[in-house]
Amino acid sequence: MTIASLAMYPFSHLRSAYDQLWDAVRGRLSIDAPALDWVLDPMDACRRDDLVLGQTCGWPLVTELASSVRVIGTFDCDVEGAHDGTYCSVLVCNSSDPLDDILRRPDLVVVANSSDSLSGWVSLRAAAASGGRHLDSARWTGSHAASIDALRDGRAQLAAIDAVTWAHIGTDDLYVVGNGQRIPCLPLVTSGSSTDDAVRQLRTALTGAVRDPAMSEIRSTLKIRDFLERDFADYEEVSRL
Repeated sequence: MTIASLAMYPFSHLRSAYDQLWDAVRGRLSIDAPALDWVLDPMDACRRDDLVLGQTCGWPLVTELASSVRVIGTFDCDVEGAHDGTYCSVLVCNSSDPLDDILRRPDLVVVANSSDSLSGWVSLRAAAASGGRHLDSARWTGSHAASIDALRDGRAQLAAIDAVTWAHIGTDDLYVVGNGQRIPCLPLVTSGSSTDDAVRQLRTALTGAVRDPAMSEIRSTLKIRDFLERDFADYEEVSRL
């Protein structure tokens, strides 16, 4: 039994496009590759030794998963400010005040999807630190979408939202007041026990599928510009945040 997961952006209107992209990838593989799993948490999928392909966050990659997965590459995301497989979180507030003023609020409430989120919590802390404000706690929401909801209904004033999530479900009644530091887009990984041949096949298949002209509409829907090969070393820099 094997598993494949691309559920980091699990929005219902994207699932069919992801399924079609993965079908185009696995059709180019000689290794066993099942259909995408939409039930298992993507982090749990990445912990499994029978993982064919998964997608995770850069922070868990360099902390928890460093010895248990192999990095295949990343999608070069077609969202504002993204280039060469990197992007910046979007700092979102429910008012249009300058970020420095927001960070100085004595009653500031911030939310983040989870404590191990590079685009959510780590990027938010780094952005606040650059403005002279130390953030030592947040209210955890469980997802970027839930953080957006918390801002909209007034339970919080500030959050760092993954730029791809924001591009897919951002709302006009919130304000972008800044950006986090530039970080690599989400890593695509396979099990640490995967062979060199499997890694090569996955990279070749992802490149071929993403660059196939027949996939242009799928790329547009998923906001994917390209697939770029990456290694673990390309993510080590995030630990400095």
